[in-house]
Amino acid sequence: MGRDTNANSRLATYLGTAGDYCPPLSGSALEEAMAITSVKDIMTEVVEALRVGDSLDLADRIMRVGRIRHLPVVDGDDHLVGLVTHRTLLAAWVSHGSPTNERISEIARDIPIEMVMVKDVLTTTPEASAADAARILEKHKYGCLPVVSGGKLVGILTEADFLRFARVHLELEHSAS
Repeated sequence: MGRDTNANSRLATYLGTAGDYCPPLSGSALEEAMAITSVKDIMTEVVEALRVGDSLDLADRIMRVGRIRHLPVVDGDDHLVGLVTHRTLLAAWVSHGSPTNERISEIARDIPIEMVMVKDVLTTTPEASAADAARILEKHKYGCLPVVSGGKLVGILTEADFLRFARVHLELEHSAS
């Protein structure tokens, strides 16, 4: 089946946001929803990103409050320059302090994210196929891929996005039987 951007847009609308209830599709709506899925159909538009010069303490607070594990780092022009993950945060805490005696925030206050961020980050584009992006995540055992268009960060594709996508498709499959 060829790429049908209208069907993909309807599927993206159908997917909604995490936790939203979506009514089941059937018949021709189900067939149209099964068009080739692109990254833009399932990615999360970046709400939170760190800026060069931010501290690891800020990254920790954003991750805890937002219950997220990946924060892209951008420069003043929104160009992706790195990525801070929950794992990065924990590694910095262990290597720069005493985890049994100090809290992450005490250590992280003095650490600029440039010191610990991953700088060589694999990315994808909104137009890339979701299947190709999934292969990259699986092959490299990554939890996310920043989404870049025109050199600027436009979103992030995470394991949670794929899980939501799978849930919706499994619900569609179940309702079609």
